[in-house]
Amino acid sequence: MSGLVATAIDPTHLREVVGAYVSGLTIVTSRLPGGELVGMTCQSFHSLSLNPPLVAFFAGRHSKSYAALRSAGGYVINVLAADQKALALQFARSSGDKWAGVKFHDDAAGLPRLDGAIAHISCSQAAEYPGGDHMIAVGQVRELAHDPAKRPLLFFRSDFHRLYVAEE
Repeated sequence: MSGLVATAIDPTHLREVVGAYVSGLTIVTSRLPGGELVGMTCQSFHSLSLNPPLVAFFAGRHSKSYAALRSAGGYVINVLAADQKALALQFARSSGDKWAGVKFHDDAAGLPRLDGAIAHISCSQAAEYPGGDHMIAVGQVRELAHDPAKRPLLFFRSDFHRLYVAEE
């Protein structure tokens, strides 16, 4: 990353300050060529472009789960619903069977879409860029769906929350 200069910012303080930004939670899932299912919880996900349709998520540079997802060539971004906190925690683990008891269906490309998610965005891997201690993964959207009746699971100040909508 040319032009960037290291500064003396305390990482803990940075995490606290940036944690004031509310985000949704996703689980990125895929299937390797041999059939093995892979996935990881990801808080850093965003829409990138409408034309062409692109989305992006950010994964730790040394994440084993991301390395597996990268090798698959395609993945599904599963936007978690308010009642899926346990699933977010299950896929955040770095070891063990993340898929134990998980219900899913395959998309048109044979990639796993998690049951109960508020939205599914199926992508082919379009690009990857370094971003400090993370990688920026860009996906070309191939297929998508959402359930407008569901509410999202939110992440704020290192904890899970639900969306509250006041009655008017």
